[in-house]
Amino acid sequence: MYIFQVHHYIKPEMLEAYKNATLENARQTILEPGILRFDVFQDAKAPAHFSLFEVYRDLVAREFHLQTAHFLAWKEVALVSFDRKGHGDEFIALFPAELDWKK
Repeated sequence: MYIFQVHHYIKPEMLEAYKNATLENARQTILEPGILRFDVFQDAKAPAHFSLFEVYRDLVAREFHLQTAHFLAWKEVALVSFDRKGHGDEFIALFPAELDWKK
């Protein structure tokens, strides 16, 4: 299992474009094989801060996702939307156990 959480900080004038592109990417991503979760969060106190929580069955599913048309379309919008460099972190699941993730 591959779990990745990324934080993005968006230019104020790009919030709606980024949000729309991100939600469309998420809607398509959850249909991909090997995707267990793809959550999109917007910070309640700092609306220009977004976090994506992604759970893939394995790295093959993650690599497949990075080649899809919807990810590449999202990336075009995202790259011009970033206000400052964000960061991403990889995680392992402690609970639920890996075999208990549903898809």
